[in-house]
Amino acid sequence: MPKKQLSLRQLSIPIFWDMLSKILSLIINTAMVSHYSNFLVGAMGAGNQITDLFFTIFNFLSIGCSVVIAQAIGAKDKQIARKVIHQSLFLNALLGFTCAFFIVWQGEILLKLMQIPNELMKDSTIYLYMLGICLFFDAIAIVLAAIVRVYNLAYWVMCVGFLMDIVIVIGNFFVLHYTNLELFGVGLANIAGRIVVVSLLLLILIFKLKIYLKFKEMIAFEKEILKKIFNIGGFSAGENLIWIVQYTIAFSFVANLGKENLSVQTIYFQISMLIMLIGQAISIANEIIIGKLVGARYNEIAYKHTWMALYLSLLASGVVAVLNFALQDFTMDLLKLDETLRKIMIPLFALSIFLELSRTFNIIMVNALRASGDAKFPFFSGLIFMIGVSLPLGFFLCFNMNLGILGIWIGFCADEFFRGLANSYRWKSKKWQGKVLV
Repeated sequence: MPKKQLSLRQLSIPIFWDMLSKILSLIINTAMVSHYSNFLVGAMGAGNQITDLFFTIFNFLSIGCSVVIAQAIGAKDKQIARKVIHQSLFLNALLGFTCAFFIVWQGEILLKLMQIPNELMKDSTIYLYMLGICLFFDAIAIVLAAIVRVYNLAYWVMCVGFLMDIVIVIGNFFVLHYTNLELFGVGLANIAGRIVVVSLLLLILIFKLKIYLKFKEMIAFEKEILKKIFNIGGFSAGENLIWIVQYTIAFSFVANLGKENLSVQTIYFQISMLIMLIGQAISIANEIIIGKLVGARYNEIAYKHTWMALYLSLLASGVVAVLNFALQDFTMDLLKLDETLRKIMIPLFALSIFLELSRTFNIIMVNALRASGDAKFPFFSGLIFMIGVSLPLGFFLCFNMNLGILGIWIGFCADEFFRGLANSYRWKSKKWQGKVLV
């Protein structure tokens, strides 16, 4: 197998910048709107949480698609790879349309279930509807990006992502400074960015990878192909869905603390997502490499490679978390937060050092297990620790021990740490060997 396909650096660097561009699209929205109105930031938070929930529903096909294609490349089976590409794209487009329709149809009910304050309801609803439309394009883009990335063209995906951010920045600036459209206009800018991404990724797929899509192949579903995709994607989606449900329930806890806490949760959640990017990028790069190694039956090399990826990601994530703590005043000044919001947010900066190390530890092991074909174990460990530990502990510390939002985030820490221990023990046991799909 060519060394280029097994290079953690050549994969993780562009994956990091690509993921950064996706997080930046949310941060750009938050930062630009926070300068316009702190009030509207709280209204955006619910929309971001709900779309994350629906995003996970169709994210499972891209995960299954990526793993099966990686294993097919390792096994040198081009026919399976082609079938997976076509069927995954069609199903995700269909799911994306369904999710978008549901949000536009029942979005206000979802906001009420999250106990959004009445004064934020109108703006939250408008923003949620626009993000719902974005989901259709996101559903297609996420599979296209997974395909292009697994064929070692991650740099192309990175460039497309940054182009989307440029479109969003220009759109937001125009809307917030020259119109009265507010969050409706911000949503339009995001839709335009998504359209650009899908168009360019399709061009890369066709003209760079020479993969010509045929509608007949998209709807020619094969039971064995779908079984391979769902075997990984189903449990992976279940795990991610539990994670989003956990954060959504926790968000409703925060909503009970008032709009100031709601704004802090919205802002710091995005900061936290930014910190974890390095660990995520290395874990996804390692996932692609492990898939190829397992497909080629190089199990021992895959085993050692994951431990190396873990040590590297812990070091990188630790540096970023400490840097985030050191620059907390700069960050809050940049966001122009008032004293009330600062007081609530400051404890989260210190807590994040332990949280991000624990989270990186967990996601490296989860993605390695997933790439080997062993997606069931991470699902059940997630179910136990997210629902059985994180939420009860967070609720108790928040409301019974009066720690507020800090208590909820301590619950997140406990989940990530214990789940990381469980998943690493599974990898060390080598029980994942023999679960290859191709």
